[in-house]
Amino acid sequence: MAPLAEWLIRLIEKGEEGFDRQLAWSKLFPGTTYDDVNFRKLCSELGRHTNTFMAHENFNADEVRQSIEALTFAVSHKIEPVLSGNMRQARALIEEKSYHSFGDFLSNFQIEQQHYAMMDYAVKVNTRANLEELSSQLDLFYLLEKLKIFSAAISQQRTGSFKYDLHLLQEILDYLKAFQVDEVPELALYYYSFLTLYEEDEVSHYYKFRRLLDRFATLMPQQEAIELYDSALHYCTGKINKGERAFFQEYFTLFEQALEKGVFLQKGELAAWRYTNIAGAALGLGKIEWAEQFVQNYKKHLPIDSRQNTYAFNLARVFRFQKKFNEVLDLLQNVEYEDIGVNLISKMTLLITHYERKDIEVLESFLDAFRVFLNRHKHIPQQRRLSYLNLIKYTRQLIRIVPGDKKAIKKLKDSILEQRGTIVSHEWLLEKIDEL
Repeated sequence: MAPLAEWLIRLIEKGEEGFDRQLAWSKLFPGTTYDDVNFRKLCSELGRHTNTFMAHENFNADEVRQSIEALTFAVSHKIEPVLSGNMRQARALIEEKSYHSFGDFLSNFQIEQQHYAMMDYAVKVNTRANLEELSSQLDLFYLLEKLKIFSAAISQQRTGSFKYDLHLLQEILDYLKAFQVDEVPELALYYYSFLTLYEEDEVSHYYKFRRLLDRFATLMPQQEAIELYDSALHYCTGKINKGERAFFQEYFTLFEQALEKGVFLQKGELAAWRYTNIAGAALGLGKIEWAEQFVQNYKKHLPIDSRQNTYAFNLARVFRFQKKFNEVLDLLQNVEYEDIGVNLISKMTLLITHYERKDIEVLESFLDAFRVFLNRHKHIPQQRRLSYLNLIKYTRQLIRIVPGDKKAIKKLKDSILEQRGTIVSHEWLLEKIDEL
């Protein structure tokens, strides 16, 4: 079994995605006939040992869990000499933390369970038990989990066609309104995060959530910080989509602070879509120098398989705002991107570049090809498709206006202003009209 594991590991290290069973057999048992039944048994046994290994690795990485399991063993076997010491150690490991995650509240409940069993409260008469502590820790864990589930349900219902029948929502909200939620910052974080979804028009929820996030982001587990930052960014996106421009700055500031805290760097890697979103937010706010430095400095953190394309795409966007249109063309004209959103932005950038270079014939041809692209890709959301089709339409009108025709210029500008909510990059169109 060990030789099979070693052989498979070598294949994985080489980047192989599969293997030939008979080849594996010949490597492990040279000179013997392939036996499918025994090979399957060998693979099954290896799988079982691998699962055991993963469980042990996970367990060994969690000092609190180890302490609780040791306490549980000592209590169940009534090993009196170590009971008090194990209890103190288990409690101390959690109490010393500056921030308690979901698992810590569950761990506290489990510790109180063992304390209850250790003290034999179930059979003692006229002795006050730790039932309030038991109940309190279980309540906190339960409330946190329910708020997280409620938030996920609202998000999925808005972005898809899913419906969930979740119980006790109103009862929990009524309880939390009367509860001193701010005295438990971990609970307050998820409470206000949920309210940004549930009562999204009440902006005060967001700012309470944001203050807590600023305070605790570097103290919580990274995945928890990522999820909470994403929740805050999602709220800002919703506000931006409703025309509240102030949240564009808020969106950028959130990203900037998350970068400074290292929140989005997972094992030194930054997701390509986050890299693109951050650069886009900076450029949208006119922070061109910041965007250029970010694109250059964080290139090394991009996933290797998409690094060059993602870097080139975002550098081209920077060049567009720096009006280095020849460089934009060099980077984008022969590249197609798998991500439809990136592809659309790339084509929009090329459209602007052709106009700015005054390549009118090339631009006319490009507009035709862009329209065909939009019509061919049926999975593009209708609203997004319309915004790009409108960009094409108004760009055509722009290049056909006779300079000095004030009546035509005013008519086009008024039309764009009226429809600006449905035109991607309408600010650029208005800027070009003002130059006529």
